[in-house]
Amino acid sequence: MSSIILEIQADALNDNISIQSLLRKAYTVSIKLSIEESRQWIESEMNGYIAGSNVPLYRQIKGALRAFNPVRGLIPVQIDDDEIENSLSVFHFRQSVGEIESIIDKHGKGFSIPFTGEQLASLQNFMNSDFPFRLSYSATSLIPIVDSVRNTILQWALKLEQEGVTGENLSFSPDEVKRASMSTNINIANFQGVLGDVKDSELTQNLNLTITESNNFEQLAKYLTEHQIEKSDIANLKSAIEADGEPSASEQFGSKVSSWIGNMVSKAADGSWSISLATAANVLGVGISKFYGLS
Repeated sequence: MSSIILEIQADALNDNISIQSLLRKAYTVSIKLSIEESRQWIESEMNGYIAGSNVPLYRQIKGALRAFNPVRGLIPVQIDDDEIENSLSVFHFRQSVGEIESIIDKHGKGFSIPFTGEQLASLQNFMNSDFPFRLSYSATSLIPIVDSVRNTILQWALKLEQEGVTGENLSFSPDEVKRASMSTNINIANFQGVLGDVKDSELTQNLNLTITESNNFEQLAKYLTEHQIEKSDIANLKSAIEADGEPSASEQFGSKVSSWIGNMVSKAADGSWSISLATAANVLGVGISKFYGLS
């Protein structure tokens, strides 16, 4: 009788076997052995990662930041601060691994991902530019995602064999099921590079916006408090807004408010505000723009 675990190992070593076929076999095993952590990861790779969930480190791919100039087309964007540049240039790919394979096949000359909605507004405000921004990628930049999934399944199947779990066809003995449930060595989260924290990601952050009325400082204050901004800083912003008055048509924010934003970005840089620089720009730009009714 053949072993499903050995089959998975052989398939993982064979690049001619589709990654989706490999995942379906692994998914079947995870269900039959009741290995919940592995099932969740396999299911996410098969169907894609839902918005707001953690994505693996190997799915966090850096692209080239570009702006679309109507006259010159796509032009490179230079950001002097490495931390900000890295935060803005990393995209979290949530598509199923099958869709990613399709992108690799169809976009041999590369592709671009546009910034949209609040993210675009925040970036345009941060860069003081009305150009649409996007991230450019070569198709080969996504190959490590597919390779990582295949390698992880291989490691997982090898660990199962080491634990004495091999199965016959699609069946496992009660002893094998017990071994799998008790083992800590077959948890996919233990494999290097599989799981990653997406906290404060510029491109995937789902901001909890509670600002529905322009010029409602109470809503703005609540929003800023939710993002760990201290009461004294919020009070300083209120004074800056009152001193500046309504923003002019040619300038979104007045000088006092702009100075306050600069001070908060500095706090993010030196760690006194526990948030990344890129996310600081997003939080401040989006929140204050909504307060003024500019977005």
